[in-house]
Amino acid sequence: MKSKLPLITLGLFVLVGCALLWMVLPRSPAEPGSLVQLTFSNSDYDPDWSPDGEKIVFAHLEGENQTLWLVNSDGTGFVEIGPGFDPSWSPVGDKIAYTRNNQIYTMNPGGDDIVQLTAEDANGNPAWSPDGSKIVYTRYGEDGASIWMMNADGTGKIALTSPESDGDCSWPSFSYDGSKIVYIKGPVTAAPGAEAEPNEIWVMDNDGSDKHQIYAPGDSGQLIFQRAWNRDNKILFMRQSSGRAPDVWMMNSDGSDAFPLLESQQYCYGDPVWDLAGTKVALIKSSAPGSQNIFIFSWP
Repeated sequence: MKSKLPLITLGLFVLVGCALLWMVLPRSPAEPGSLVQLTFSNSDYDPDWSPDGEKIVFAHLEGENQTLWLVNSDGTGFVEIGPGFDPSWSPVGDKIAYTRNNQIYTMNPGGDDIVQLTAEDANGNPAWSPDGSKIVYTRYGEDGASIWMMNADGTGKIALTSPESDGDCSWPSFSYDGSKIVYIKGPVTAAPGAEAEPNEIWVMDNDGSDKHQIYAPGDSGQLIFQRAWNRDNKILFMRQSSGRAPDVWMMNSDGSDAFPLLESQQYCYGDPVWDLAGTKVALIKSSAPGSQNIFIFSWP
């Protein structure tokens, strides 16, 4: 299954896939000593930070229902705010963009003032510009996946890529200064437990110009999440190679010096996102089959 299939499948990929890939020979994980567990329900994913770094919004799976929750960065104060997944918190205000029923919405952190921003085809993977004025996202149409940008109120929608000229492009995220967008080109494996198909990481200017490849190992599938690019021009991404559980990698914004930041055959890692300051990371870790929780750590 590819990225243009229903978005709920994409939202559950890491959650279910980690459970199926966990039973492999263990080795000592390369992970920072400050890795701190925030959630313990074993069904949590898609974290993102509030602008002040004091809270994290995340998605929770209960049966077939996906709901959004808030938690303080010290692991206290759990609050459910409504149905959805793919949450992305505006860097400059009290708005959270998210996916529900294959469309993109925004709401306040209290779960009110809900506004539907998209209605055409199926849409997901929203990510805010640094000034909070724009949202980039993926549109999944009959002809494939493409990257679009709109104003924060849903107006002014423009296509930055097209399946005809660029192929399938998805999972965009702005650079720290907002001038560029990093994204995935090629297939995104969505079938739980399936081997990830090789794809590439590309960068373009925020007007859709100067598209160029920065990372393409040829033997792994990558995923980019919201706020993937910090002020030090370091990009976080999830990488899955054949026979391995997903790992979290880091590279420079030109694709150089790519290395595994969190790597283990004992655990699954994924959904990495920087906080606004670019000094902390939230992510998911699966430490046993069927379990997945939110963790954070400081960098470096």
